Amino acid sequence: MASVTSKTPMLRAAAARGYAAHAQAAAASRGSAEVQTTTLPNKLVVSSAEPNAAVSRISIAFRAGSRNETADSLGAAHVLRAAGGLSTKTATAFGITRNIQQSGGTLTSLADREVVSYSVAVTKDQLEVGLKYLEATATGQVFKPWELAELVPVIRNELARLPSEVQAVELLHKAAFRDGLGNSVFCPDYLVGKHSSETMQHYFATNCTTNRAAVAGVGVDHQLLVGFAQSLALESGAGGENKSTFNTGEVRREGSGSRAAVAVGTQAVGWKSLKEAAAFWVLHFAAGVGPATKRGANNGALTKALGGVNSSALFNGYTDNGLFGFIVSGNAKDAGKAVEAGVKALKSLSVTDACVSRGKALAVMAVADITENQSSLQHQLGEESVLLGQVYKKSDLIAAVNAVTTGDVQAAASKVASSKLAIGAVGNLSHVPHLCELH
Repeated sequence: MASVTSKTPMLRAAAARGYAAHAQAAAASRGSAEVQTTTLPNKLVVSSAEPNAAVSRISIAFRAGSRNETADSLGAAHVLRAAGGLSTKTATAFGITRNIQQSGGTLTSLADREVVSYSVAVTKDQLEVGLKYLEATATGQVFKPWELAELVPVIRNELARLPSEVQAVELLHKAAFRDGLGNSVFCPDYLVGKHSSETMQHYFATNCTTNRAAVAGVGVDHQLLVGFAQSLALESGAGGENKSTFNTGEVRREGSGSRAAVAVGTQAVGWKSLKEAAAFWVLHFAAGVGPATKRGANNGALTKALGGVNSSALFNGYTDNGLFGFIVSGNAKDAGKAVEAGVKALKSLSVTDACVSRGKALAVMAVADITENQSSLQHQLGEESVLLGQVYKKSDLIAAVNAVTTGDVQAAASKVASSKLAIGAVGNLSHVPHLCELH
């Protein structure tokens, strides 16, 4: 059964406008598929790949993630995601659900710290229906008060089901960045149900503009997609960049039970610097992201030091900043010991040629997984287009990884070792050391 989850011109009119002479197009190769990228005069970026794919996947992405929230709009990005598929200026929630289901498609919305995106997936013969309701959902929301009220139990259920590890990473961001990137992807509990129609309309109007938008597609003709993008009823405007600086600090949330989850981070780099980010990415895999085989050992340069707890290296890269560290969860006593061992390992992190070779192999595999899966490829096209204004070629990404040397990774490790720490912790923290106790 098709589904509509919390994430209009007709197709022929969009196609006709798709050959406008003003668009400046550039093409890049991603594997065997050609990626085309066009920046419209209104600054909206359009990217597409694999036009002959059996299923058409199209997304409209905005730089409207939680880092763009202010004190008056905390949680708005979460609400925006949850409101995907609700009534719009041209369609009711029932009409959207009914028509997407009848077409056999799916309509979804996603939100993270930087991007809110709306995506539709349909067979080619249903593309007109898919684009119609994607446009309605992404550009015509009205945020009716009674529909926002109906989202309250949905959002509360999401918050109640968050794994402790996710909570710890959210607290880590709050400790490390405070505002901007420190804003949680999830609505604060005390603000659930407090977002008015006016608040949401203002947040959308501020952050969902042509200068902050991209349209990405897989399995759709590029010129048709350009025409669709040109027809979108979006206001222009650049909005604020809301830069975030790294800060040392800790945020702890005490809880009952015998378990604890702790995320420890240092400052890393953003993806605007591909060469340096690639070194951190390889370091991430070399440091350990879990066993490679069933019942296998976690043999990363960092995670071996963390002992008998669930653990993984952490690398969260954003456009202009990032976090590198580790996550541990388990019995409170064991988690506390692992944090101490992990911090010592971070401060003396060293990698061998063998570690780097393994990290590079895993990174290349990750690139292939992303770019050769049509769903993740579409998501990646949208994120790169809206955040960077360009699309990296698959060959460029692999070349960047292969160009990383042991010296580059060791330089990244040295930057980690000299950086100040930030900590987010949740659960039974009686045995988890405070920041001031870690050296």
